Amino acid sequence: MKVGTDGVLVGAWTPVPDYPVSTILDVGAGTGLIALMMAQRCPSARIDAVEIDAPSCEDMEVNFSESKWSDRLQVFNTSFQDFCVKTKKRYDLIVCNPPFFSNGLKNPSVRKALARHNHLLQQEELIDGVKKLLSRNGFFSLILPFPDYELFRLAASRKSLFEHCKLCVRPTPAKAVKRVISLWGLNMPEQLGIEELFVESARHKYSDEFVKLTHAFYLNL
Repeated sequence: MKVGTDGVLVGAWTPVPDYPVSTILDVGAGTGLIALMMAQRCPSARIDAVEIDAPSCEDMEVNFSESKWSDRLQVFNTSFQDFCVKTKKRYDLIVCNPPFFSNGLKNPSVRKALARHNHLLQQEELIDGVKKLLSRNGFFSLILPFPDYELFRLAASRKSLFEHCKLCVRPTPAKAVKRVISLWGLNMPEQLGIEELFVESARHKYSDEFVKLTHAFYLNL
């Protein structure tokens, strides 16, 4: 699987709590990009990465073993639902770049269908699992296409998962919001923080805001 802008954005933007973060969970971790970014950003945290696709887990194991944070990273080759049943842990931070496409034809490739469609992890299941695994003052961060974000927001509000802040991402200043990265918790915030970012200021030219947010994770920025 390719490293995409979405994963980099959620890994870079996700606010790290003021208190020391000791446990982080990456849901649907793929080959480990976001988990590695969180290990880089949170030097005292232990990061668990859950991924149902076995070949992706094999790649992730290699990526983790070759990183300087290998002693703080652990791979779980299982579904998020099964992980929620079996684990006794609670997490200060949960991050997720989930399957995006809730509608439409599924990719004929089984692996790509797992990565791109939410037929094996519905939004309601994700919310229920997050609520179970979050520590009392923990946070959950995820990235979604704008239409799926609206559905998630309604579902989360029904289950008392509260939105604290969000980043609306536009491909360019002239285009509509394509992705929303949002931060959620078990406690109701005083107000909702809203930010906006566009990836490119012109064709093939990253915006200054994008570069500032992600430069620590790219070699060519």
